[in-house]
Amino acid sequence: MTTLEDNDPPLDLAGESLAPPRSASDRAYRIRRLLRYTGVNIASVSIDYAIFLFLTHTYEIPVTASIIAYAIALVFNYDLSKRFVFGSDGSHKSQRRLFVEFLATGLLGLVLTAVATAIGIHAFGFSPMLAKTIAVLICFVTLYIIRSRLVFTRIE
Repeated sequence: MTTLEDNDPPLDLAGESLAPPRSASDRAYRIRRLLRYTGVNIASVSIDYAIFLFLTHTYEIPVTASIIAYAIALVFNYDLSKRFVFGSDGSHKSQRRLFVEFLATGLLGLVLTAVATAIGIHAFGFSPMLAKTIAVLICFVTLYIIRSRLVFTRIE
């Protein structure tokens, strides 16, 4: 039976190392990280919509419900991203700095989603659902790139 030492890399739920590889398996690591990021975002979007629908149905305040739901999902997304997607990447930054950078990218995502949805509806005549879906996909890719390269960076 093996034990974890203080200098061992963190492990995910499946027991795989979250530490970035330094070898030719870097591509496989990046694919696993993208798949984890996808899973975390599916969970976050589910929470966002569940809270939004509950608050909208219960209190009939869709704009406020949207803001509250997005904020809760963003915090959830941060926690899961930090634990299961990016591991110790970014550990040279303070927790406050990581959260502020993640929050800033989340606000960028909110604006990007709103603008892309509006363009889809008003410029291209898409249905709101199609425009929102396209906007979410654009936002997903954009935020993954920004978060993996700027927020959760590792020291080489």
